[in-house]
Amino acid sequence: MKYSPLLAVMSIVCAIPLVLGCGGPASTAIPISGTVSVEGQPVEGGLITFISIDGNSPAAGAVIQDGSYQSEVEPGEKKVMVLGNKVVGEEYILAGVPDSGTREKLETVTHPSYNAKHLTPLTATISGPNEELNFDLKKNGK
Repeated sequence: MKYSPLLAVMSIVCAIPLVLGCGGPASTAIPISGTVSVEGQPVEGGLITFISIDGNSPAAGAVIQDGSYQSEVEPGEKKVMVLGNKVVGEEYILAGVPDSGTREKLETVTHPSYNAKHLTPLTATISGPNEELNFDLKKNGK
């Protein structure tokens, strides 16, 4: 059998991911949950997003369903963005094309400022597991 330096290098390069493992460091995200409402009325559906203020951890989010959400978020100071919707009827998937089928027609119930990172007044400090973070939003976004 003839020795091939190229084969030796290729073997080492292919073995590196096996030794180091896949992905980055293990996640330190902790489970949180809570409610989202607008002036006391639960938000039917939507999304909630937690964005690191210092930019050192990934954003995390969750679906809001019947005013509640659950997520796993890295600890630290966060800006919180919320987009809340409610179903107001049905609409054609392709506007004006009845054969395209129908889907739920949604109406946004949260002020646009809650869904913009640079405008949202919502913040949270994630510090321990199983935190309950509740947000009661104002219709005027302040």
